Amino acid sequence: DANKRPTTKQIMEQDTIKLYLRMQEEKEQQQNEIAQLKQQLAKQQPQPIASKPKQQSISTKPKVTSEPKIIIQAPVTQATVTQVRNVLSPVESRCLQDVEVCGDTYKHTEENDYFCTLLYNPLMNKGIVKIEVLNVKDLGGVGIADESVRYGRDEWPNIRGYDKIVDYCYNGDILHIGDYGGNSDFDDDGCRIGMELNMESNPRSLTFFNDDEEQPIFIINIPKAVRIFCLIGYKGASFKINKFEFLSTPTARHGEGSRAWEYGKEWNK
Repeated sequence: DANKRPTTKQIMEQDTIKLYLRMQEEKEQQQNEIAQLKQQLAKQQPQPIASKPKQQSISTKPKVTSEPKIIIQAPVTQATVTQVRNVLSPVESRCLQDVEVCGDTYKHTEENDYFCTLLYNPLMNKGIVKIEVLNVKDLGGVGIADESVRYGRDEWPNIRGYDKIVDYCYNGDILHIGDYGGNSDFDDDGCRIGMELNMESNPRSLTFFNDDEEQPIFIINIPKAVRIFCLIGYKGASFKINKFEFLSTPTARHGEGSRAWEYGKEWNK
């Protein structure tokens, strides 16, 4: 009987309720994981931590300035997610001497305060990929590096040149050739930082998320092949790779207030 069929509005309301319940369940699970990780970290006596130094922006290329581009909001579409576990692996590096690895969790040893910039395989060169990193304690930054970049022991992400990276810092700054504030900081333990790389769009783009909230500053014309990186540099600092997903459609909307900065050009505030 057609009269007994649920209306489109009723179906959408049911889907919204299911989505809300699923988000609440994931949030509770996340809080439990953070509590367990902090209990493990508490077994070791933390050392005094100096204030985090700000990376200095030094251009290694001739200056080509870029003005932010205002992006019109895209139509909302439902993304199909295929989650892949245990496939992100750190690139071999001497910096791993200063990191304890337990599954998807990475913790700085108590032996020194060396900077550890961990690059990850696989190389990102196709599809729409979304990664989420949990700041367990004192995560310094996350971002992307050109496929040619490698890191050694006690090295900042910018050691091969700012023109080779995009670094989303704990204080909300985005570093490239120049730096630009405007995104939310993730200095608090428990923050979840997302990166969505759209290698199929023209231009290719990198969008950041903070606790599932899309950030206004995003990057366009990123290189055709990149790796993600995470930075820690203090005794006991720790993070966890929460998710690595392939999407059929992007979740980034680049709506009102979003600003696109172009990779390879100096950013003018």
